[in-house]
Order: sequence, then C-alpha cells, then structure tokens
Amino acid sequence: MGIDAGKEKGEVFRGEKRGGKMEINKNKNVATNVQPPSRVMSDPGEEIKLLRQELENEKNHHLRALADFDNYRKRVARDAEMRGNEAKKALVVDLLDLIDNLEQALKQINDEKTVAGLRLIYQRFLDLLKKHGVTPVDCLGKPFDPAEQEGLAYLETVDYPEGHVAEELCRGYKFGDELLRPARVRVARRS
Repeated sequence: MGIDAGKEKGEVFRGEKRGGKMEINKNKNVATNVQPPSRVMSDPGEEIKLLRQELENEKNHHLRALADFDNYRKRVARDAEMRGNEAKKALVVDLLDLIDNLEQALKQINDEKTVAGLRLIYQRFLDLLKKHGVTPVDCLGKPFDPAEQEGLAYLETVDYPEGHVAEELCRGYKFGDELLRPARVRVARRS
C-alpha cells in the first residue's frame, strides 16, 4: 500500500514529512509546500516605501554601470591615441636622420640654386613636423640642460657664458612635451 491508499475520487493527497513520518493531508484545496509570499505587507505605505528604495537601488546600480562603461570607453580611446602617437613618434625619429642630412648638406653645398632648393625642402619638413606636434629644442646660448641636451665636448670661447651651449652639433626634437631626441651640443668653457 502506497501513499495513494484510501484515496477517494477527486481527492488530492499531499504528503509532508515531519519528524521522520510521512503524514497524509486529505483536505481538498490545501497546499502544504507552498512558500509564503516574499512580502506580506499590511501597510500599503510601507510597501511603497520599500518599492521606492528598490527603485533607488536599481537606479544607482544603473548609474554605476553607465559610469563604468563611460570610463571604459575613455580608456579605450586614450589607449588608441597612445598607440597612434607611438607609431607617429617611430616614423618621426626615422625622419630626423633625413633632416640631419639636409642640415649637413646645406652647410657643405656652395651652389646657391641647390642651397635654395634644399632650404625649401628642409623648411617643408620642419613645417610638416610642426603640424604633427614635433618641434626642435632651442638650446643655443642657453644654459646646458642634461634633461634635453647631450654634452659631447667643451668649447673654449668668450662668445657664450661658461656652462651655456656654444655649439649645436645635432638638433634635438620634442613631440609635444616629450623629448624625442636630445640635442648633441658643445658647452662653453673659459680657458
């Protein structure tokens, strides 16, 4: 004989286990394993207060999620800009050797038409670099700054104060505020 024993037609039996024994509930329309409602409120004002608190919590959660996404979007944009700048810097550093060669050629060539043509090309290069945020480091006649200049030698001279840059052997360049290449200089010294 199982749980269905003694079941009359149309009756629903529900079993509950209490204290190790199975009890049979013969009542029609009685559910014994039904969970109580999650909220049993006798005061509608209290329920409204709780619902408003839940809504406020959900709004805060939503706003935090939006802020997190906005921060993520900004970080991705900043990272993309940094990668672009790194690629641009790599190209510019390669072009600086070409500019150095043009500067040396301008010092060596005596033909005025050739010098005029080279000067035009040289100026176009400098303008192009400036357009992309690259500027030469201005150091001639200024105090020696090891953060922006590489001192290669001393030059005995009375034209510049001691400890100032007396000759620029190779021009330095900056990309924005970042030093791409230090200027290679000779520093003035009294004999």
